[in-house]
Formats: sequence, structure tokens, C-alpha cells
Amino acid sequence: MAIKQLGYYRTPTVYKDRVVFVSESDLWEVPTKGGRAVRITSQLGGIGFPHFSPDGKWIAFLSTDDGAPEIYRMPSEGGEAERLTFMGSMCHVVGWDKKNIIFASVAGQAFLGIFELYSINPETHEISKLPYGQAMHVAYGKKGVLIGRNTGDSARWKRYKGGRDGRLWVDLTGKGNFKSLDMLGGNIASPMWINDLIYFISDKDGIGNLYSSKPDGSDFKQLT
Repeated sequence: MAIKQLGYYRTPTVYKDRVVFVSESDLWEVPTKGGRAVRITSQLGGIGFPHFSPDGKWIAFLSTDDGAPEIYRMPSEGGEAERLTFMGSMCHVVGWDKKNIIFASVAGQAFLGIFELYSINPETHEISKLPYGQAMHVAYGKKGVLIGRNTGDSARWKRYKGGRDGRLWVDLTGKGNFKSLDMLGGNIASPMWINDLIYFISDKDGIGNLYSSKPDGSDFKQLT
């Protein structure tokens, strides 16, 4: 029997028993155990890439409410959204460190596909460029750093295996010495570093699935 899908749900973020996701160009919240979803924004523009803060009090997200894509935040319980950036360029939220929002932007680049990573203090609005060069994602281990280059999740890139396929680079010590993890021949998206393993999505066999490995690329496994 076919499963009836009632909406187009994207880019979820989870905090404890709460899931916030994008549908119909707004943010919605639903309990992790399931139930009725509640719309928590009513924006005029498009919304994307929500991320809970580490304490669950805030949600950072991208919005085109004022024209160009910019980074906003709002209380996770609902309330007024605050615009944080004024860079006028394509961008997306990557996540948070302890207090700052991490985002990727093409600001100042000659081509739209060249993203670099930035952090912004949501209280002072101070922006700092992170020292990782071209990258779309970053994740942190206990000591090391994992970055993703060309790790977007565009639907038109399904089964793409060209020169701009997603690649992971890891610095195991946090001293700036990165090496490429060439574990797959296909595209890679959404890299994460959780405890002692890195996780990512790949469609190397034609369908997107979740994979894991140790940070050095060993113990490579398909999980779904």
C-alpha cells in the first residue's frame, strides 16, 4: 500500500523531544513521538536550515523576508524573529558552537558556489570568518574538526559524480592539519561528528542513505 505524504518536509532540527522542520516556507514543530504539527512562523519570504541552540532556547534559520537570504534567530517557544546578518548573499545556517551561530556564505566571492564559514555572536552581531577556507559545513569532535566541501543537498545533484561532488576533510588534532577522507565515489551531504564517529548522507549506490566511519575514515559502515 502506498504511503500518503501530506506535505514536503525538509531540514529538521531536534532538541530533546522537539522537532522543528520546514514546510510551506515556514517553520513547524512536532513532538519526536509524533502528533499534530504546529506552525511557529508566518514569514513572507522563504525559510530554511533551522537549528536549535545547544540549550534549546533559540532557533537560528535562513530567511528571505527582506529580499536576500540572511540569518535570523527567534525564541524556540515562538516570538519575533531577529535579523542578524546584512551580507546580501546566498547563505545557510550550519549549526551552533557554545554560543555563536555558524553559517556558510558566498559573500565577497566571484562565483555563487564558493562558500566559506563564519560565526556570528547573536547578542553583539559580531561576525568572524572561520579559518577553514572553502567549506559548506563544519562539525567538531573532542579535539578535531570536520569540514565538508560541496556538501549541499540539492535535489538536482542526486547521483552526481562529477568534479564538484561532496568531500570531507578532517583535522584530527585541531591544529589545522587537514586530510581528505576519500571513502566514497559518490556525493556526500550533511556531515556530523557525534561522540567518536562521523556520520553523513551519500547516494553512492543511487539512493541517499546514512553512513558512518571513525574520524580517520576507518570502520566505514552503511547504516540505512
